[in-house]
Amino acid sequence: MMGSADSAERSSKRVKMDRGPRPDMVNGTRPKTTNKGKYLTRQAQGSSHDDGKYMSRRAKTISASGIHSGDVGIFVTCDKGQEKRCLQEISDILGEYIGQDIQSSDEAAQQDQGEATGGDIDIEADILAELDSLRPSPSSSNVPAQKISLVTLDIPCVSFIRFPSSSETTTTPDPVDLVRKICDSASQRNYTGPRSRYVKRLTPVSLVRKVLPSGLESLCDEVLPAHFKVQSDDPNAAIDQPGVQVYKFAIRPTIRNNDKLDRDQVIKVVAEKVAALGNGKHSVDLKGYDKLILVDVYRNIVGMSVVGNEFESLRRFNLAEIHALHLDEDKKPGDEDVESSLGAR
Repeated sequence: MMGSADSAERSSKRVKMDRGPRPDMVNGTRPKTTNKGKYLTRQAQGSSHDDGKYMSRRAKTISASGIHSGDVGIFVTCDKGQEKRCLQEISDILGEYIGQDIQSSDEAAQQDQGEATGGDIDIEADILAELDSLRPSPSSSNVPAQKISLVTLDIPCVSFIRFPSSSETTTTPDPVDLVRKICDSASQRNYTGPRSRYVKRLTPVSLVRKVLPSGLESLCDEVLPAHFKVQSDDPNAAIDQPGVQVYKFAIRPTIRNNDKLDRDQVIKVVAEKVAALGNGKHSVDLKGYDKLILVDVYRNIVGMSVVGNEFESLRRFNLAEIHALHLDEDKKPGDEDVESSLGAR
């Protein structure tokens, strides 16, 4: 009797507990959260991954290189932890030099206009025009400086400056000429422009391509002919004949975050391309070169440029070292003796 009473009591409890599925349960299971607010977890979001928000954020992280095939620009190095300040500084420096070119053309136009009106000079108008030239003008037709992109890379101490692509109204600045101009101006004794505090080395990049199986070869075919192509098709043509200009060259590869290409492989591919363009007349000279080929490999992209022998005289385009030379020159001959005597005390 007692056993039957206990079983009846337990069965009644089961009936009370099994009243049916709860409204917050789906297919007999409870989701990990029912919160529909901004703190919704990834498991509860369900198909929100397919909406593109999370996936787009992830894609940006994967493509952190920020450099794409066809880009033109400058690699910039700095001390670790100073990347943002370096980008701000190089932005000011580039704006200064590109602005000088634009301002010079405006002044020339104003001078021509003054001569056409009989040479009358309005000082107040000149001052106003000068002030207007100092203000940023987004609607100006000379917009390359405003379209320059500052790219932060996922490796320390290195950033990239992307120049705008050419269009019908604008042309892409030549990174080699711009870097040479910046470094050459900074090396002048009477230089009064902005001095570099965070920017170290500037490496111009004339063109960027994907590494891929034949990316380096195709990049050589696009960049090198303008510098090493011998016009004469006769391999036995003398060096002093018209159309035959022979150079001594060197190759300087820099590889970051890439284990598919090594230094020797890059040098071999580029050297073979140069030899083919020059019909074997160009020669390698690591110290007394006429032209230096800079090859920068970063992750899945490769960039290339060709610079002259001023690369060594301009401290390998290192602004910090160029400015340090002025500090050494500013020291008087007796300063070292005074410092050494003070140190001895």
